[in-house]
Amino acid sequence: MVNVKHVLVIFLMATLIGACDILSNDDSKSFKVDIDNDIESLNERIQIINRPIVLDSTHSKSAGSYSGTDDFIHVANVISPVVNGETLSATSIEIRANKVYVSYHLNGSPYGGAVDIFDIVDEENPSIVSSITFQDTDINGLDVEENNKLLWITGGRDVSSSGYSTTDHNGAIIGELGIEKGEFENNSYRETPLPSFSGNDIVDFPGQHLYVAAGATGGGYYEVNKTNFEITDRVNNNFSKSIDRRQDDIIGLNLTDDHKANFTVMDFEEGTTQNYQMPFAVSPVDGKNVLEHTAAITYAALGGQGVKGYKFNAGTDPVYEFNPQGDDVSNGVTVDGKYVYIANGTDGLFITTLPKNGKSSPEQVYNWKGGSGSANFVKTNGKFVILANGVDGLNILKRASN
Repeated sequence: MVNVKHVLVIFLMATLIGACDILSNDDSKSFKVDIDNDIESLNERIQIINRPIVLDSTHSKSAGSYSGTDDFIHVANVISPVVNGETLSATSIEIRANKVYVSYHLNGSPYGGAVDIFDIVDEENPSIVSSITFQDTDINGLDVEENNKLLWITGGRDVSSSGYSTTDHNGAIIGELGIEKGEFENNSYRETPLPSFSGNDIVDFPGQHLYVAAGATGGGYYEVNKTNFEITDRVNNNFSKSIDRRQDDIIGLNLTDDHKANFTVMDFEEGTTQNYQMPFAVSPVDGKNVLEHTAAITYAALGGQGVKGYKFNAGTDPVYEFNPQGDDVSNGVTVDGKYVYIANGTDGLFITTLPKNGKSSPEQVYNWKGGSGSANFVKTNGKFVILANGVDGLNILKRASN
């Protein structure tokens, strides 16, 4: 591993209520963000629905006993925020207790991003309680402290506008936002640049460190100290896509130079890495590829290859695999105690059973499309299922039975 020594840390200072400047090391440059805690105006973006949905079961692998009629409730639709006149796309979702956190981006020039905080304590009437928008920065991934006091983001901006030395910076950043009483604080932001082009994903590891997957030139997996916000270690890979905690270590999804899927298991404390390269290529190369580790299985959305799940301690044969084989590709995956949920672009949401009895193929599959958008991310906590549909916003679903 390579230690990165030169790290610049910047702080957000409140100058006006609801408007804050990010002050860089170059006083001639500043980066505007806006914090909005006006619940009434924020919730103009939410359409409450609260109707049962019928899941399409025509692609079921077996008849099963599940009727697919009233098991899920379509709670609400959410319109994406707008920055500089441009509609953002949701990029990442986390659920902690009674809060949902969603990040957004414009995906390149022009840059722009946002993070919303939703309160779901009233399950039939979710509300946006706080939002922060970045006028010059894409926000591609987020994670949240277990006690909901700190939120970490990663993304990228035009390198020429960041004010950082380009010796150790190609546009990627990570940032930390303070949360007080469920709202973003006006004066508690700090960030640090990364050597890569774009931060793609970030995960909190209990203790002293965060871990970030960043892609393109200078890409890799970065270890960041939470106290001083310095990069303390890294594993190089120019095509790092996603990252998650795996028991006592970290697992990342990246691509090889010839676009083969590769999983990297990293123990930063011991300084060891182990790679599990797959025999297939992932396409599209610049697509959204998300992994989630749960119940000893690492699930990964692998574009045209569909979704596969692995127990790497038992080898590299998948213990779960499903390819929707629709009109689009698999972008995101999330799992609860009963189902695997797949965000499959313009095909919408696919739902399959968990792997059973040593069989890697799911026994059933259901499909739901909640609009005209392209599903690029999905997250569940076992009760709520939040589906991100690009510029068409979010669908909030709830399982009526558990």
